[in-house]
Amino acid sequence: MKSHPPLGPDGLYKTGQRVPVAGTWSDQYGVVTHHHLGATFPPCIDRKGECAYRELVQEDMGVAA
Repeated sequence: MKSHPPLGPDGLYKTGQRVPVAGTWSDQYGVVTHHHLGATFPPCIDRKGECAYRELVQEDMGVAA
């Protein structure tokens, strides 16, 4: 799988980018969600039209890449 560098501020991943690591992610508003490797990060939950910037909180353990 290709490496997808973060495009958000301060090394965060943003809406529309591919999820580089399966696990639990937190956005700039503190909303914590789970995302699967290779999925696409969705927009902010309950904030129509806003871009979400996410950072990894906990990587899924035992998940093969």
